[in-house]
Amino acid sequence: MYKFLFRPKWIATHLLAIALIVVMVNLGQWQLNRHNERKDFNATLVQRFDAPIQPLETLLQGAKPEDIEWMPTALKGTYLQGEDISMVNVSQNGVAGYNAVTPMLLEDGKVVLVNRGFMPLADAFPPAPSGEVSLLGRVRASNERRTGAVSDPATGELTEIQRINIDRLQQQIDGKLAPVYVQLLKSTPAEAPTLSTIVDPDFSNGPHLSYTVQWWFFTLCAAGGWVVLVRRELLKQRKSQC
Repeated sequence: MYKFLFRPKWIATHLLAIALIVVMVNLGQWQLNRHNERKDFNATLVQRFDAPIQPLETLLQGAKPEDIEWMPTALKGTYLQGEDISMVNVSQNGVAGYNAVTPMLLEDGKVVLVNRGFMPLADAFPPAPSGEVSLLGRVRASNERRTGAVSDPATGELTEIQRINIDRLQQQIDGKLAPVYVQLLKSTPAEAPTLSTIVDPDFSNGPHLSYTVQWWFFTLCAAGGWVVLVRRELLKQRKSQC
């Protein structure tokens, strides 16, 4: 009665069902891994957001950039005039624009890139405050290019960038750049009123857990569909024998 299962058409059905189940189980596991990674990231984010404010030079002592990213920091220095850079292709609250990036010479002689905030696309680049400036900001690690993202030119002086790559920008800035950049929260003297503070990252866990459930539900549907097809064929054979 079960010999039909070994016919070429049914073998193809078995292979298709197995392939679907394997693919969807793995997609569900991938989404579950992303959910767990997001939970771990959020836990680290909350911890670092609530950390005490420390001078940048203190945070950098013996620490890797990724180990201090998002921690609050305080620094003083003078913005380097004429070294402004626009980080393009960004948006905030549904508005297209760019981030205003300006290097700052610190009191200890180091230079740090400061992402001063977001500007709408049509607005002119805001001049940085002159003289000594005190900042409160968050430490950020150098940005890496994601697969498929636009690349910045490897050589030449950049006035527009796709991301803040500290090693690349070191080529055009005098002085040794700090291995991190600072995302501005508050400036004294104050920044231009048209400049918006970069929004905080999303603390939610995202939709990955619901996607996990969906993929595993589809897996059950594929397995159930195979069972239904087999049972239907068995019923047909029994009826033909009656």
